[in-house]
Amino acid sequence: MLTKLSRRQVLAGTVAGSALALASLSPAFAQVDSIVVTSYGGIWEIAIRDLFVADYEARTGGTAEIQIGGPPQWMSQIEASIDNPPIDVLVNTIDLALVAGRTGLVEKIEPSKLTNLKNIPDRFVESVQGWGVIFDYGAAGIAYHRERVANPPSSIKAMIEGALAGEYVLSLPSISYAPTPQMLIWSLADALGGSVDNVDPAFEALKQLQEANAVIFYGGATEFLNHLESGEAELGIYWDGRTWAHYSTGAEWIGFINPDEGAVMNPVVVQKVVNSPDTAWEYINSVLAPGPQLKFAEMVQYGVTNSEVVYPDWLKERITPWEETRWPPFEEIGAAIPVWVDRWNREIGA
Repeated sequence: MLTKLSRRQVLAGTVAGSALALASLSPAFAQVDSIVVTSYGGIWEIAIRDLFVADYEARTGGTAEIQIGGPPQWMSQIEASIDNPPIDVLVNTIDLALVAGRTGLVEKIEPSKLTNLKNIPDRFVESVQGWGVIFDYGAAGIAYHRERVANPPSSIKAMIEGALAGEYVLSLPSISYAPTPQMLIWSLADALGGSVDNVDPAFEALKQLQEANAVIFYGGATEFLNHLESGEAELGIYWDGRTWAHYSTGAEWIGFINPDEGAVMNPVVVQKVVNSPDTAWEYINSVLAPGPQLKFAEMVQYGVTNSEVVYPDWLKERITPWEETRWPPFEEIGAAIPVWVDRWNREIGA
């Protein structure tokens, strides 16, 4: 009969030898296991492999295999094999992290097993109802072309008013872009006097922008940058980290503003999958550790959550402080998404 340990020994090669060697050094790592962790692609994979995985393997002697993909795919895999999950640590969006908790795919955080949790502000655990920890976040604010917009708007409301007055064309995320419900629909509703229960102001503003030929929509993050560089649009709603990462490539024409209302918080959650080995906690400890987190922030130019992290000056001015962001009602938005998508398709169509 195959056990979970034997399956992971096959993946890791010679894990048993490493475990035996470490047993005499540290009782906590006496049962070193090979684990499977998740990551988005691109620079995320590089950062997770070179920082979090490297720290975990150096400290424990275990190994961590990275699986690339996205939360819906990973959650389906876990659900299909819940007793012997193919994934041990899950990177997730906050809305799906809450779903994973409610449906029994992940475990509640155990503070006694996470030594670095003491330096994570409570909000980054409470927002996920204890079903994981937020370790990284982006903020959706106003990105603009510095050379074409001499006086950029300081707020979301002023941005809409300026576009309707013919001052510039906006590039905004379409409904095909996964974060649109939070970063655009809810954000506009909130900024224009609505709420998660009343998104009429958002849809009215979008229709007015269309009628004025003052908006185009992007379906992917790179497309937004192309809109600004080509002159099809001058500004729009975009991520702080992606803005500054593009700036760092030499595109010094791009700038970012945290609007008066506050940029929209977009957290990334790390979760321990149910029935995964206890060594998964040690990997999460690596994800929460100040050293790896600082290096992660320097690579991806997004904020991290360990309060001991001190950003260098060049990075500090680019990171949107989490206290200066707006936190959408993620769970309520998740429930409203099907209605919003249907309304978008009927009224906006882009």
